[in-house]
Amino acid sequence: MNTGQIITERSYAVSPSDSIRFVLDRMADLRLTHLPVVKDGLYLGLVSYEILSGLPDPGNSLRGVNITYQQIHVYRTQHIYDAVLFFRIHQLDVLPVLDEQHHYLGAITPLELIMALNEAMGIQQPGGIIVLEMGQRDNALSHIAHIVESENAQILNSYVRAFSDSSRLEVTVKVNRTDISSITAAFLRHDYTVKATYNEENNHDNSRDRYEQLMNYINM
Repeated sequence: MNTGQIITERSYAVSPSDSIRFVLDRMADLRLTHLPVVKDGLYLGLVSYEILSGLPDPGNSLRGVNITYQQIHVYRTQHIYDAVLFFRIHQLDVLPVLDEQHHYLGAITPLELIMALNEAMGIQQPGGIIVLEMGQRDNALSHIAHIVESENAQILNSYVRAFSDSSRLEVTVKVNRTDISSITAAFLRHDYTVKATYNEENNHDNSRDRYEQLMNYINM
């Protein structure tokens, strides 16, 4: 799934001819700290509340003051995982999406991104989650998939989390079965360390577990 597929329908763009006061009011209405500046369909960059709020005359237009726009954006063909990285690095609340000619197509907010990850990772599909811990050299996804399939199940999604202060990895696997006891037992038989399991049968608030798994992924 690419970023061009998850653009929000809401309009966030402002014009260089807009006054600073108008842009600040727009930020307040939208509860955002950044807005994309667009002229004749071309993206000029992001303007921030921090910069605008420090200017002396809010009656001036954006083009009437010396502002350096932040050149932060993604192209419509980039994967949504790139958007996760941009949100994390730049601490944004809105991310502009452009075409290859630098035309502004729209924007992504964290909400659209979470909804897209929810779909891509199969979070809404019923199933169980198994968290494995292993050494970096032991991370063979093909072997993990073989174990799951040997128990008549399939992997819906998987991801790997590395720790900077350790040579260990955390591999999270979601399978298409809610009863994962036999799969867990199979991993133990193959000397895998099962760090945690989550399923709909032994968790009263499975939606919360899924949300926490997603947040762990985004904060990797």
